[in-house]
Amino acid sequence: MEKRLILFTSLVLFLSMSAWAQRTVTGKVIDEGGETLIGVNVLEVGTSNGTITDIDGMYSLQVKEGASLQFSLIGYSPTTVEVGAQSTIDVTLAEGVQLDEVVVTALGIERNKKALGYSVTEVSGDDFTEAREINVANALAGKVAGVNVSNMATGPAGSSRVIIRGNSSLTGNNQPLYVVDGIPIDNSNLGNAGEWGGQDWGDGISSISPDDIETMTVLKGNTAAALYGARASNGVILITTKSGTKRKGVGVEVSSNYTFDNIINTYDFQNQYGSGDRGAKPASASEAQAFGLYSWGGQLDGSQVVQWDGVARPYSDVGNNLDRFYRTGSTWTNSMSLSGGDENYNFRIGVTNLQNEGIVPNSGLDRNNFTGKINAKFFDRLSATLSGSYIKEDVKNRPRLSDSPGNANYTAWSMPANVNIETLKGPNGDGSDATGGENDFNDNIYVTNPYWAAYRFRADNNKDRLLGNLTLRYDVFDWLFIQGRIGMDTYNERRTNLEPYGTNYIPLGAITERSYDFTETNKDFMVGVNKQFGSIGLNAFVGGNQMKQNTGLVEGSGNQFNIPFLEQITNTQNRSINYDVSEEQINSLYGSVELSYNNYLYLTGTARQDWWSTLPENDNSLLYPSVGLSFVLSDAVRLPKAITFAKLRTSWAQVGGDTDPYQLLLAYGLFGQGHLGQPLGGVTSGQIPNTALTPLTNTEIEFGFDLRMFNNRVGVDFSYYDRKTENDILNAGVSSTSGFGTKVVNVGELTNKGVELLLSVAPVRNNNFRWDVSFNMAYNQSEVVSLLDPEVDGELLQVGISRTQSAYIFQQEGEPYGIIRGYTYARDDNGNIILDADGLPTRGDIEKLGEGIAPLTLGLRNTFGYKNLNLSFLIDGKFGGDIYAATNSFAYLRGLHQNTLEVPRERRDRHARRQRDQAGAAKRSGLLEPRIRYCGRICGRRQLHQAAPVNAVLQPAQVGHCQNAIRRHQCQPGIPQPYHPV
Repeated sequence: MEKRLILFTSLVLFLSMSAWAQRTVTGKVIDEGGETLIGVNVLEVGTSNGTITDIDGMYSLQVKEGASLQFSLIGYSPTTVEVGAQSTIDVTLAEGVQLDEVVVTALGIERNKKALGYSVTEVSGDDFTEAREINVANALAGKVAGVNVSNMATGPAGSSRVIIRGNSSLTGNNQPLYVVDGIPIDNSNLGNAGEWGGQDWGDGISSISPDDIETMTVLKGNTAAALYGARASNGVILITTKSGTKRKGVGVEVSSNYTFDNIINTYDFQNQYGSGDRGAKPASASEAQAFGLYSWGGQLDGSQVVQWDGVARPYSDVGNNLDRFYRTGSTWTNSMSLSGGDENYNFRIGVTNLQNEGIVPNSGLDRNNFTGKINAKFFDRLSATLSGSYIKEDVKNRPRLSDSPGNANYTAWSMPANVNIETLKGPNGDGSDATGGENDFNDNIYVTNPYWAAYRFRADNNKDRLLGNLTLRYDVFDWLFIQGRIGMDTYNERRTNLEPYGTNYIPLGAITERSYDFTETNKDFMVGVNKQFGSIGLNAFVGGNQMKQNTGLVEGSGNQFNIPFLEQITNTQNRSINYDVSEEQINSLYGSVELSYNNYLYLTGTARQDWWSTLPENDNSLLYPSVGLSFVLSDAVRLPKAITFAKLRTSWAQVGGDTDPYQLLLAYGLFGQGHLGQPLGGVTSGQIPNTALTPLTNTEIEFGFDLRMFNNRVGVDFSYYDRKTENDILNAGVSSTSGFGTKVVNVGELTNKGVELLLSVAPVRNNNFRWDVSFNMAYNQSEVVSLLDPEVDGELLQVGISRTQSAYIFQQEGEPYGIIRGYTYARDDNGNIILDADGLPTRGDIEKLGEGIAPLTLGLRNTFGYKNLNLSFLIDGKFGGDIYAATNSFAYLRGLHQNTLEVPRERRDRHARRQRDQAGAAKRSGLLEPRIRYCGRICGRRQLHQAAPVNAVLQPAQVGHCQNAIRRHQCQPGIPQPYHPV
């Protein structure tokens, strides 16, 4: 009995001492102006026990007796307070620089930013929700130096093109790898328009909702991305999704956002002459149809003139047809999230609904995002993170681009001044005639009635996507951890592409139905060490990854509907089936070691070995090394008081890449309908395989510095880089007599050299008002050093062609990446244009017209804050690039361009003299013949349709813009560029 009493007394005393040894500390954190600070990190010094302040700046944390608390927030000087006997500690943070700022780097590893030997830029999730883009990648425009974003004018669900530090491959994919919560996701473009038309079917990053993003980190250099190996040869963009926080009860966050889009018509087409030919007005409906796309008629005089439908209307300027056809686009985004947690777990569940109506009639996008994330800690050493997203996306009527068939935009911009586009609606309002077929307004069957294209064509798709990952981490000791992770990205895309019954260029119609499945799984493990040995610090890990990717395609096509207007694939006369599968795998081992001295000198080395299934077994691996050095000058020596922080950095790294599956051997397959009930088989590729392919390599060296002055009021971040790509994998042209069009080869060398500058200034900061300015600049100079044969100079490789077939995109040795070449005027030795007997210019050779990629990009952001109100705007610009505008070319051909009102005096007078000799008098209408011939001749020449633009765009106002184009005659902001069949 006595022993039990002693044991019981001892237990009570122990519990009492344990309870006495713990203390709950609460308080509030504010800034110097008295405003509450949200998200301040509150950490018990020497432990991993911590929390963050809530929306009211409040915190609560249970700590041990004798503890100290550290309060830190980016942009403020950290503060450490001894708890002592206090239970309430209120803290005021002063503005300053957080020298121990932590950022997410490769493989989701958090590292001290001052230890990095390379440039990393982190963008807050708030920057993506203040003024929303449907494709979140477009919101990076102008925000990060060295990141070139092209917002495609291809509809609300279109793709985005992001290039970091220039293009690293001559013909391959040059976009970065996207990683969400440590797991790579697919960003494949599911289809785009080519020379003969098509649609932009979107990409992978467009599925991500900005409401779910906590931060987006851009790893620009090879050193930053080397741990991702082959897939990171174009850089990496890391997305960290939002998590729950410790709080009382459950937090509810609701957001509603509305944006609208209007087309800005910057055309300045002539409105003095109407439809017709050689100065004559149409005299009948058939003549009006024959010249329904040409403005070579008489001068507009208000007289009654018969049009394409037999109805006489005033021969007058009807005004802006683009405003009549296009509507005001709108996007509603509504989101709600629930979050909560305590010291051991937190959660967040969110749902976002986006409903868009595009500016093209009968087009739009609906997207629903469902997300969840749980962080939990068990037994004080085991932690787990489970996150996932389900995205359902439905897109209606993706607009056709490039070529004219089925392209509503082409017709909308090219109507003569006297024809009201609304007359093309027809009796049913959808571009159909009384018989239900396409309403003819011109005699070119390949130029589609815009209302027929908008309301009767179908280019619909829906996508169901699931992203998920599970991470388990066990802290063996405070300095040693083991981590395992598995993640998956899988989706199914279902597509319908319909050319309806009654279409002029395909009267019986056609339809394609397709189902595409994609699945990628990533499994990785990691063992890491983080320990201090006196003045020497060690932060290292080793790990491995296995990536498996599987795709499957089932596609059915048919044409010639048997029953009119029953537009089902089973109603077609000719049907074919396509089935395709693909598999790919990469196995990898990697490691990283960071050594630090007195927390101001950091040396980091990494290595990754990849083994690919897409390359030959005897040469299917490559080691990617990197090394980086960071020297924090402000911590090592005493600097002038004005300098708050100074760091020098340098790095060297090498990454690389493989190729698509099935490039090593000839692949065979079965085709379509077969023949007489028997299957047909054959080679499925038009290129000669290469069993000796080797991985491409991309080597980069980087130098830079980070300087912050006057208590973080002024900041300068500068980088210089030099990148070289060797053994690029591309398709080289071969003689068609071989039975193939191309051969897969390792060739070429491409370099990118450039500088990046980020300048941040806070001109005004006081208790009520704050003004912050951020300016970033990047200049990239690329050069194609060699192509197929290193011994041959000046080689050319054509990689693109304009629909006019008079301008091309080439890779040329000694020139920047992606130059524009095209036909020019023939000139004599003195540089004068050579004229033919009729006084018309003659065509010269194909020459370089300009650079297709703007080398200089700028971004200027101003943020104003008055108490709780904030206003910000961003201007981004691209300079030095050129564009060949086919729209301009056809505006001349059709008689729409302002310049078609005049013919150069010498040519005009020569023709007038000839007419006076033959007819005795020259009338104004007679001058239209040389005008037509002259404008037809110069269609496609560089002097009129190529420009060196200055393009600056105000962001984030929701105004469509055309990248790299001047605003006059060159492009239609917010809508696709139309082209006409030759």
